[in-house]
Amino acid sequence: MTPSSDERRGRATVAPLVPERKPMPTSPATAARTNPRAAVPTRPLLAFAAIAVPTGWVLLSTAQLLDAPADPFVLLTLLLGLVLPAVVLLRRDPRTTLRATLRDLVRPTRPAWLMAPAALGIPLVAWLLAAALDGTDGDATAAVGAFAGAALGSLVIVNLWEELAWTGFFQRGAMARWGYLGGSLVTAVLFAAIHLPLAFDGADGLRDVLVGVAALLGAGVGMRLLIGALDLWAGSSLLAVAMLHASFNGAAEIIEPDVDWVRYAVVLVAGVLAAALLGRKDRA
Repeated sequence: MTPSSDERRGRATVAPLVPERKPMPTSPATAARTNPRAAVPTRPLLAFAAIAVPTGWVLLSTAQLLDAPADPFVLLTLLLGLVLPAVVLLRRDPRTTLRATLRDLVRPTRPAWLMAPAALGIPLVAWLLAAALDGTDGDATAAVGAFAGAALGSLVIVNLWEELAWTGFFQRGAMARWGYLGGSLVTAVLFAAIHLPLAFDGADGLRDVLVGVAALLGAGVGMRLLIGALDLWAGSSLLAVAMLHASFNGAAEIIEPDVDWVRYAVVLVAGVLAAALLGRKDRA
């Protein structure tokens, strides 16, 4: 073997030093591929909650303290506590765009037949059960007219914009972070929390308040479970989601107040059934 020039000069050969490579930080995209939920930030969801709930409490409580009509304060809560922060946060959301979410507001369901149960399922079942309990006036024609007027007004004025915030921003983000069940339940708690002052409206003692809180939680859990499932089944149609919410509100106009608990029971059972169907599909 021929000695190298360094060896001929009597020098020791020194291997070049290779600097130790430090592991590169994981990018959000890489985190999303390895664990999709890790890439969904919780800070925007917390920011929304920090704005929505106090705003709702202040405005809805003010209406009660002043003994003023609630509707203007409900609309202010909708605008300042829900829509405005949702729009701002959607503009900063890397997972979607505000324009895409607004398109979902007019998107029909896929498949199209889901529009019918979304709009009519809850009021129809609730009215039939209430009728069996003598909780309606028995005039189906009048009930259809009363429901249609109330539901349409609720849809256009409130629920389209409310679900832009609740489903379009918060619940979709929560479901992406914690899964369908976890995200829906987190949304349900927040949804009930912002309505909490309503539990004191007309309450006569602690028992009435507790009943009101239980009704809010039951309706919140049922509604958000059902809406979360519908959003997955219906091809991201916020129109269908808003119609479902409006139909629940409109059903109050066709049921006597003393059996209005039927409406809450129907939405809770429907939500639990929807969650069970999704869970069964995931296990299949």
